Amino acid sequence: MKRIGLLTFHFPINYGAVIQAYALDRYLKGIGHQVEVINYMPERHLKSYNYYRKVTSFKRIIHNVVNTPFLPHYLKKRDRFRSFQQKHFSLTERFKVYEEVLFDYDVVLTGSDQVFNINREERKVYFQPFTKRPNQKKVAYAPSFGISKFDDEFTAKIIDWVNDFDALSCRERSGAEYLSRITGKDVPDVLDPVFLLSKEEWASMSSERLVDEKYIFIYDLNGKKPLIDIARKIGKGYKIVMLSNDPIAKIRWSYRGVDRFIQSASVEDFISLMLNADYVVTDSFHGTAMSIIFKKEFFSYIALRAGASRIESLLGNISLEQRIIEDLEGFDIEKFDLCDFTLIHPLIIQSKQFLDSALNNEEY
Repeated sequence: MKRIGLLTFHFPINYGAVIQAYALDRYLKGIGHQVEVINYMPERHLKSYNYYRKVTSFKRIIHNVVNTPFLPHYLKKRDRFRSFQQKHFSLTERFKVYEEVLFDYDVVLTGSDQVFNINREERKVYFQPFTKRPNQKKVAYAPSFGISKFDDEFTAKIIDWVNDFDALSCRERSGAEYLSRITGKDVPDVLDPVFLLSKEEWASMSSERLVDEKYIFIYDLNGKKPLIDIARKIGKGYKIVMLSNDPIAKIRWSYRGVDRFIQSASVEDFISLMLNADYVVTDSFHGTAMSIIFKKEFFSYIALRAGASRIESLLGNISLEQRIIEDLEGFDIEKFDLCDFTLIHPLIIQSKQFLDSALNNEEY
């Protein structure tokens, strides 16, 4: 058994961030390790999840006024997330700046999600910029850069840190190839931590079914109307149920056509909505990942080109890239074969082998 300090995005009010942290934490505990989630929460990180935006213009004032009636839903959702985190994570004391973080573990493990997206100074902690003691290990499991192009300035900033890792991996192939090139090490691309848990393990934490009818589940981050258009093209006979990142989606004209909006959903509710859906339409990486785990017929819409590499890398690895939708023109549900999910299984085995080898001082 090793004492592991886990550095990840565990605190956002974001389903993807929390389920990936939960999965890695639970998997590590399940194979016999003692795990603490390093409770690193800078003020700037917390402020980015404030419900009200900082007033810098008249437009922001209007935004805040329009959003006010939906504040109770947000507060309920926030409380549910905090309750989930307190229930499932062994948290350290809170650290507000990276200089305060204590790395007193056998293994400090960074991962997953966009922890290597160092667009802010306070994120350097995820590169573990500390001096290792004898026999201490630095491991990175499935971190993501959130980008696919890397310049010399970026490389100069991180090269010393990444060279000090004992075991490196990346969630996207482009990131793994980049790390291999600059470090000279064999850096594999591994699956997001959500794949470390089985369908049955995820289903065991689901809340009760929320929708009685057959339904298409839309998990919306930035996709908005195109996601609804895809759902409509799937066919009649299904309710369209949406969980949106937009707190006021329910009153927006662009969201017309949705039969039911889910608000204040807990993490367990999110799992239930995925588990019981007949189809899934999403622009989310983790929405895509959970569709694969639950073997759902799904479509992944690329709403933001900047973040497309995550979905493209995952689906390309399992020959399901045809499920990526960028242009609705010519979209016809009849043209798609049923999803074949068999290629994900050897990748899960390889990902677990990397992690187990990294923790047990073995060659991968």
